[in-house]
Amino acid sequence: MASFKLENSFAKAVVDEHASEIHSFIDKETGIEYMWQTDPAYWMGRNPTLFPMVGSTWDKKLHIDGKEYVTGNHGFARHSDFTCIEHDDSHLVMELKDSKDTLHEYPFAFTMRITYTLAGKTLLVSYAITNDNDRTMPFNFGLHPAFKCPIEAGKEFTDYKLVFNAPEDIDWLDTKADAAKELGLVADELAKTIIITDPKSTETTLTDGTHGVSVGYIGYRWLAFWSPNAPFVCIEPWFSHTDFEKVDVPFEKREGTLFLAPRDTFKTDYSIRIW
Repeated sequence: MASFKLENSFAKAVVDEHASEIHSFIDKETGIEYMWQTDPAYWMGRNPTLFPMVGSTWDKKLHIDGKEYVTGNHGFARHSDFTCIEHDDSHLVMELKDSKDTLHEYPFAFTMRITYTLAGKTLLVSYAITNDNDRTMPFNFGLHPAFKCPIEAGKEFTDYKLVFNAPEDIDWLDTKADAAKELGLVADELAKTIIITDPKSTETTLTDGTHGVSVGYIGYRWLAFWSPNAPFVCIEPWFSHTDFEKVDVPFEKREGTLFLAPRDTFKTDYSIRIW
């Protein structure tokens, strides 16, 4: 598959056609790579787009219009080949449309466009999903970017912390905090995934105080952090979520399912800022 480069005087990013994943985001002033470079010993993903499912349903099936459909964990966009339709040094647009394969997993026609815009040391990633059907389209959506941790050679995983730009109340499994401005990295808790419902923050930073990566998000209902005892941390804004317990309802009745009217377009974005 082809890869496409975005570059300016400060930073360089590389996006691949497969899954439209960011393969690299480097600070040219320091030479530091911020993106997880993948390792099958831990996780083969990098920063997948979660569509049309976030996580999985309790029985691993999508129940739509009285029929059952099977899609993989986090849906099929993460395994699909996108097409580049626009590209220059600061701007890239990747597109994914429904196909015979996707319709077998999810019975709706759609067009997804992901736009990457590099400005300084910030990469803005914008999404536009269009419902190409004559009926309402239910879907799930979320993001899953993974960042190296430690970011810098010679540092340790536990040197880093997650810093919020607004205090967060956290009550998830073993992780509990009131009005927390930061969260230390505890491997066992991250391996289970830490989830914040209705986050008050609009930016979370992974940092040791010297260098860091900040993820910006607005309007997402859930914010998740995950690291499977691995040298990376995922900062994941979600509109939808996996089933936390047994849920026996059709796909369109699940908490977090989004609805798009015929021919309408859903838009959202997030940003990655390195420093």
